[in-house]
Amino acid sequence: MAHLAGTAARRAHPAQCARPRRAGPHHRSLGGDLRRGARVRLYRVLFYHENAAPTERGGALYVPAQGRGRIDNPSHYGALYVGNSAAGVCAEVFYRGNQRQRWEAQMLQPLSTGDRRVLAWYDLPDDAPICNLDAPDELRQRNLRPSLVITRDYEITRRWALAIWNERRWLGVAWWSYCDARWVSVGLWRHDAITAYGIEELSLDHSAIVAAADIMAVDIVGRHR
Repeated sequence: MAHLAGTAARRAHPAQCARPRRAGPHHRSLGGDLRRGARVRLYRVLFYHENAAPTERGGALYVPAQGRGRIDNPSHYGALYVGNSAAGVCAEVFYRGNQRQRWEAQMLQPLSTGDRRVLAWYDLPDDAPICNLDAPDELRQRNLRPSLVITRDYEITRRWALAIWNERRWLGVAWWSYCDARWVSVGLWRHDAITAYGIEELSLDHSAIVAAADIMAVDIVGRHR
């Protein structure tokens, strides 16, 4: 297992971290409760390259350029966008543009650089403090309405994200997915809280792709049944 160190010394040399391992399908699945079980497992879909260091472009821990995302405040933190559902993060990435009706193998084709789409997973401690805005008490404490959490006006969402970050007691913030409210989206700004990570290869037959397509009513073309 590709564990990430909890010490500052090892954390200072991310290129020396062990390569992420490819996980099997058997792991704890989390619902809306971010603190159930022995760990919190989160996911994202990214372009991965075998030769990339973990925090470099193509690495499992790479944080893309900031400034356009829902909770981006790049002068204060770098947000790693993940989710509690493998199907949910697949929907967030692939259910766009002309891919709202059909998913085909082309969407998983590697880039000319060799980078390919993979499903990455990240483990956090079970007691990881994530501010869950799907909880009414958290909204009430901040005088936030649900409509202000999921709005497409990112000036609004970045303001409440920065306010939560300034509380200095959270590893990140969670809200419900725009694709389906049963999925939880998470923005992590404390990446050193990740205790382990790995990748799974994606195909049209992957259970996460199949589940996402089913919920989003998308046809999968060319799937092996």
